Amino acid sequence: MKNPIKFFFSREESDTKVANNRLLSYAVGLAGQNMNYGFVSGRLFVFLNTVLKIDSRATGWITGFSTLWDAINDPIIGTLVDARKFKPGRKLRPFLLYLPPIIGLITTLMFFDFGFNQVQTIIFIIAAYLMYDIFYSYQDVALWGMIPLSSPNSEERGRVAQWVSIGAGAGSTVAGLFPQIRQGIVNSGLASEKTAYFIGAVAFGFGGMLISMLAYRMKEKVLYEHKEEKNSVWKNLSTLRYNRTLIIICLARFVACFSLTLPWEYFFETQGMTVTFFGQEISHATLQLLYTFLPGIPGAFAMFFANKFAEKIGGMKRILVVAEVLAITIRTICFFLGANNRFLNPWIFCLIMALVSIIYIPTNMKDIAHRALIADSIDEVELKTGERTEGISFSMQNFISKLTGAVSKFIQGYLLRWLGFNEKITDAAGNMLEGTAAIRAHGAATRIVKYRWHQFMLGPAIGSALYLIVILFLRDDRSHMAEVERQLREKRAAAAQATEEVVTEA
Repeated sequence: MKNPIKFFFSREESDTKVANNRLLSYAVGLAGQNMNYGFVSGRLFVFLNTVLKIDSRATGWITGFSTLWDAINDPIIGTLVDARKFKPGRKLRPFLLYLPPIIGLITTLMFFDFGFNQVQTIIFIIAAYLMYDIFYSYQDVALWGMIPLSSPNSEERGRVAQWVSIGAGAGSTVAGLFPQIRQGIVNSGLASEKTAYFIGAVAFGFGGMLISMLAYRMKEKVLYEHKEEKNSVWKNLSTLRYNRTLIIICLARFVACFSLTLPWEYFFETQGMTVTFFGQEISHATLQLLYTFLPGIPGAFAMFFANKFAEKIGGMKRILVVAEVLAITIRTICFFLGANNRFLNPWIFCLIMALVSIIYIPTNMKDIAHRALIADSIDEVELKTGERTEGISFSMQNFISKLTGAVSKFIQGYLLRWLGFNEKITDAAGNMLEGTAAIRAHGAATRIVKYRWHQFMLGPAIGSALYLIVILFLRDDRSHMAEVERQLREKRAAAAQATEEVVTEA
């Protein structure tokens, strides 16, 4: 890469090219948004279950129902975004400026202990999450919908998708630091579990949303003929039938959620998991930190070359296929390597991390491939129908993400109960254990220990196999896409000329 300072802050721009300084702001904005969402989606279940002591099944239903509503809500909001009247270049950008502070404030409230009883807590969390979701969905649709509007050129959209996906991944990675930060705060006596979660909500939730406002600097470069009359919600939804690419990607992502796996805390923290390496005992918190970041490093670097890699192997679809084939193969190998608690051997643990790092190389490119393919599909829909569908298309992506999250939460709640997890476990003195201590207290007699390696390593492989079956039906033809772009250029030029002639005659 050229001098990174000159590269990222370059203002060079054209009708098809996005200035790198705008692209950087957009990517950092996505990082902030994903800090918020990563914290909420990853920590709310554990917070309710281990800190507020909500029953595991009730926790599954709370988070599952909330996320299900979140999923249903997205396509409705996406169609409203597409149907609204707007000035040229202002279809999505206003949502990126005004909504983040509201979303951040609601996030902090969801992680504050008001001292409610269990029923009151359930009612409050559901109500707060429904409000959070409505505002978040508008902002989320606008953020991702900017990709197809960023340029009329598919290659440039691919570049935008690559860099904003890197930003989003960075935000999720930062949110993944919270378990270690929380443990450090609690162990040092600086704060209780409840206070640590609230601090996380302020830093990752509210702070992340303020950072996301940087995405407002991005421009909408695809300016098309916008009809004066508003389309109905049903008409906008009906355009989905023209988008085969979107339908296949959404279906593949949905079936992938049927994997029997739990949040990582329930693997690393159960029974106080430790590994002794060169005479030094490595705690569960450190092991989780190592497993979170070390295997992901090759994949993080690989994201910078996603477009070149796709070109070498024959398209974005092949990235998706390679990712799942590798995941199934390597996870199966790792399962047998670490079976019968052999994963506690430090050398085997290191070997497993090395193998898993190979999985992350194409896996970290998947979101780039999804977004690039869907951005291209919106051009196809415009050619067929005359309508641009950024709102409904990317809201369907969000719909599937949240629907799969809801199904996963339902599965996790009942899986935890079947595995014998007791959220009201106490110590020898009868004191209720919270957070890490509650998870760590579960002994070998429970299924949660007996099957922790199975669900941790093989669970995701089940989802990969289901995803692969569906994604094989996806079409990715670059020559076809070039023809679509050519026809759209002619169509837009003809529409602009006709408008100019009308104005001249008037």
